[in-house]
Amino acid sequence: MHIIEYYSWLKKEWAKVGFIVSIFLFVFLFVIVRKYDFVLFIILLQTPLYMIHETEEFIFPGGFAKFFNRRIYKVEYDDRPMDENFIFFVNIILVWLLYPICGLLSTINYSFGLWLPYFTFIAGVVHIPLSIKAKQVYNPGLIVSLFVNIPFGIWSVVTLVNQGVLKSYLWNPYIVIAIIVQLILPLAGRMSYKVFCKNNNRI
Repeated sequence: MHIIEYYSWLKKEWAKVGFIVSIFLFVFLFVIVRKYDFVLFIILLQTPLYMIHETEEFIFPGGFAKFFNRRIYKVEYDDRPMDENFIFFVNIILVWLLYPICGLLSTINYSFGLWLPYFTFIAGVVHIPLSIKAKQVYNPGLIVSLFVNIPFGIWSVVTLVNQGVLKSYLWNPYIVIAIIVQLILPLAGRMSYKVFCKNNNRI
């Protein structure tokens, strides 16, 4: 198998790989990291938690791209403007690169990863207005958002405050970083939508 073939395979199967990786990460974090450094455990836990979020969005039941294209962008296509490339690069850069890098840097200084719990929480909350805008009860990712992202995000922040790592729940730079990162996602989506409209004479 050539590198191009591996790349093509990963573009299609990355979410399934992420689900499997999340299981190994959960075991590693709970068995080894938790008892040695609880703060680091909380920070690193955000990566497999987000992979579980992606599992609902793109595997079980999946269909987030179709939902977004049809119900949010209101186009007649299932796979554009939010297409395979957009989904792949956004999630790989954020969850497979930025999350782990910040987590690993947290072994040196917790500050590198203290924005992650806030982002986990915000990423969960975002799915609520998506349902409102789409005028439907469910959207792919909502269940994990309500029962994993939001409660674990809150628990993480509260625990970090109780541990004395965060001085305040809201008045700190880490929530600002999380908001900025979250805002990048709809901006990237908006740019993708504008390119789609331009190429299809919709503007």
